[in-house]
Amino acid sequence: MQCGTVLFFNDISGTGKIVADDGARVSVSHRALRRDGYRVLDEGQRVKFQSVRRKSGLEALVVEIIDTYLGA
Repeated sequence: MQCGTVLFFNDISGTGKIVADDGARVSVSHRALRRDGYRVLDEGQRVKFQSVRRKSGLEALVVEIIDTYLGA
């Protein structure tokens, strides 16, 4: 699995972007989040994920939250 940071996530559409530690930008959908309840990500959260290359670019298939954002 790769690690990265959530760049942004739109709660309404359930989509966003992750910046992988290698600099790649990866699209993410709420369906890829492995958690119960309301599935959202917060900007700055650290995540680990598996991705696949699609015609439109990289897409996260499985996303797990490593920790929450600790910034100001």
